[in-house]
Amino acid sequence: MLEAALFNSGATTRLGNVDNGTSVLDFEPEETKRKMSISASLAAVEWKKNFKINAIDVPGFPDFVAEMHGAMAAADAVVIVVSASAGVEVETEKAWALAEKLNLPRAFFVTKMDREHADFEKVLNQLRDKFGNSVVPVQIPVGKEDSFKGVIDLVKAFSKVANDDEPIDAPADLADEVETERLSMLDIVAEFNDELMMKYLEGEVDDLDENEISDALATGIRDAKVFPVFVGSALKNIGIKKFLNSIVEFFPAPDSKDYSGINPKNDELVERKVTEPFSGQIFKTLVDPFVGRMSYVRVISGDMKGDATYQLIGANDEGQERLSGLFTMQGKKQIPVDVAHAGDIVVTSKLANAKTGDTLCDKAAPIKYERIQYPEPMLAMAVTSEKKGEEDKVFGAITRQQDEDPTIMLVKNAETKQTILRGIGEVHLDILSDKIQRKFGVKMVLGEPRVAYRETIRKNVEVQGKHKKQSGGHGQYGDVWLKIGPNKEANPEVNNGNVWTESIFGGSVPRQYFPAVEKGTQETLAEGVIAGYPVVNVSVNLFDGSYHAVDSSEAAFKMATSIAIKKGILSADPILLEPIDEITVLTPENYMGDIIGKLNSKRGKILGMDPKGKGMTEVKALIPSSELYKYATDLRSQTQGRASYSLKFSHYDPMPDKLAEKIIEEHKAAQEK
Repeated sequence: MLEAALFNSGATTRLGNVDNGTSVLDFEPEETKRKMSISASLAAVEWKKNFKINAIDVPGFPDFVAEMHGAMAAADAVVIVVSASAGVEVETEKAWALAEKLNLPRAFFVTKMDREHADFEKVLNQLRDKFGNSVVPVQIPVGKEDSFKGVIDLVKAFSKVANDDEPIDAPADLADEVETERLSMLDIVAEFNDELMMKYLEGEVDDLDENEISDALATGIRDAKVFPVFVGSALKNIGIKKFLNSIVEFFPAPDSKDYSGINPKNDELVERKVTEPFSGQIFKTLVDPFVGRMSYVRVISGDMKGDATYQLIGANDEGQERLSGLFTMQGKKQIPVDVAHAGDIVVTSKLANAKTGDTLCDKAAPIKYERIQYPEPMLAMAVTSEKKGEEDKVFGAITRQQDEDPTIMLVKNAETKQTILRGIGEVHLDILSDKIQRKFGVKMVLGEPRVAYRETIRKNVEVQGKHKKQSGGHGQYGDVWLKIGPNKEANPEVNNGNVWTESIFGGSVPRQYFPAVEKGTQETLAEGVIAGYPVVNVSVNLFDGSYHAVDSSEAAFKMATSIAIKKGILSADPILLEPIDEITVLTPENYMGDIIGKLNSKRGKILGMDPKGKGMTEVKALIPSSELYKYATDLRSQTQGRASYSLKFSHYDPMPDKLAEKIIEEHKAAQEK
């Protein structure tokens, strides 16, 4: 749709198309390759010489939801594009929900009326069913599929068909539909204009003033009480000019509301009018290995000058940024500007410390706007480099991409010694891999994260460990007797619940070797015995032993302790413990059975269900961490992307014997290689 808008405004000389690779807005190589949008693009449309429409085109694919969150934070209104053949989809509902949460004016554009199976009436009914009767058509199509040739405006000139040629008379067979939908629209918008309401109630429908209708419609849209439906075809360029005119006429201007933020000097709430000193928020960042950061800024108040120095207020720090120019965008085409006014969207590059969500403002009138909220990434994968020795390059490249995409998370797991990459979905991480290879010349490899299992014991044993070695000169001698058993008063927060004590009597082991025995105990337990995972909740007591006046040493007693610990753990009925997470799934009620069934199949234990309103229910369960690999993908498939989940660690539980045996055998096989 925006490709046609740029073409109609004269910004481009041909109508771009995603399918044939000529799109102005989908210009990144990954977008061209996959024929899909993966990044938000700015389209600055100069319309009728007097108006500038800053349109932000966002991807519809669910893995790139961060782009939608950033764009809506910068927008005055939202247009949700719906296919006339596919109808209302999951992402339609998600876009509506986010815009509703932000209290943004909303409209729909039903496109692809020229496609096979296009059905405007069906889509309109779906929109009303999902979003209420305040969804009103302000246009209806004339024809469909191959015969689609124009739109009828229900606000004015409703007896004419608008297309690229001169308006023509509306077909007589559409008269009843036009009348029905026009009355439906008037029934909703009349409440926003008293005079219009009086005339409407008195039945003077044919004599209603078009300006009064337009004013009422604009008020309803601005107040997010009326949600108009437009219609057209981007490919045939039908209805696009009419839609651009409607944006200018009906949609709210930047000066239609005031903004609020926090004064960082005293943390008090402050209002900011568009006429007051400059302030703006960075809602998107692009990272280029050569140019550096490109920061997209929504100018909220005042004028932004390309050669000025502004206060930067971030999440935790403040500073100053010197601008090196401003430009607006039409896809990847940069158009330099000297000054940007309130409501405008511009891009500046090479800011030293600025990140997405940060505020730029006049240092004499500081303000901090609320940071943009993004969904938590649910898919976790272990990440490393394809080539050994390039790990730091890969991790550095991912960190730089985090500036561009806040839904990427990179965390080092100290227990499993893996680096974990989190993203929204598999396509998200797949495209991230392509971007990193293209931009930074390194290849990352994704795999299944290791689970941080634990080992423990269920029996008490007494065991000897002796290390004796003679090889000329001083030998090595250490001999310990240990009591090893479960620590019934274990505190996992301290030494993994392990405790070391000594009850030596008579000097069988000199006190000078106690630290070596304790250290040997800690190190051996940390390394694991049966499967290479830390041993926890164990009590170790040194109660006897022997030494040699010449050959004994700290190293010898450490070795003797290690021998005793390993022997003792193996004879004390060892078991594997697995981490258990508490999972909270937020799902539409009609998927409850499938969700619970899937959790049960993954050895989950349902804790309860809590209705959350609007047809949503929260399901809480305990589930082993090992069962959660790619659960994000499973959940999306089960619920068509409508459900989400969060996790927090709960506790450790004994692992079923058959599953534990498999882990132990894999560890043995790895050691034998």
